Amino acid sequence: MDDADRAALAEQYADAENLDARVELHENYEVADRDWWPWVFDHYEGLPADADLLEVGCGTGYLWRDNADRVPAGWDLLATDFSQGMAAEARATLADAGVAAGVAVAAAESLPLPDDSVDAVVANHMLYHTDRDATLPEVRRVLRPGGRLFATTNGESNLRELRELLAAVSGYEPVSASEFSLESGPDQLARCFDTVERYERESRLRVPDLEPLVAYAASLQGVDEPEVTEFADLAAERLADGPLVVHKSMGLLVAETR
Repeated sequence: MDDADRAALAEQYADAENLDARVELHENYEVADRDWWPWVFDHYEGLPADADLLEVGCGTGYLWRDNADRVPAGWDLLATDFSQGMAAEARATLADAGVAAGVAVAAAESLPLPDDSVDAVVANHMLYHTDRDATLPEVRRVLRPGGRLFATTNGESNLRELRELLAAVSGYEPVSASEFSLESGPDQLARCFDTVERYERESRLRVPDLEPLVAYAASLQGVDEPEVTEFADLAAERLADGPLVVHKSMGLLVAETR
């Protein structure tokens, strides 16, 4: 990641506003058998009752908020994010949820922990924003033998119906599709880890309203105001035929050390 990309990312995630616009679309209009964050947390079964955990790119901390009653009292959690604004959001979220955790500002490429110090690293929808040639060896370094990395990301076909509308008015392409997806991620992880497993969750969006679609488009890096206006006109035309059904491809990669 060069300096320009890092600056753009810092601006995009200076606070939770852009992220929340995207999260709200999923939370309010998703059709699925199980909510996203509980589904992710289900895969943490088998971690020690006194596990040491590190989350990199913790964002707003919604994983822990939505699973607060499931976090074992013996877990020692450190949540980190490269953005001071996001770290502040996470600190408030965790405190409100009653989840005991440390929160620190740190880049995933340079983790503030010694070798072999944690049982699990959590990386939710963020590895595609990092320099993985630096990040993945760092994650491996801090994991104990038998430790696991839990990394969520998107599949390359994720939100294809919504992306088709965006592509008609802009050059937007999600970074996950080209950098670290459910399809490309396993090979990247295999260079640093001994085993990699993939889990995909079936779900879709059913969106009858224009406003959340426009808010989503406006939150995207690289989609400017005139393009958002064009998108709004196109989306309104599409919604005249009924709710927009958007198929999702999201899941979890679990990489283990020996």
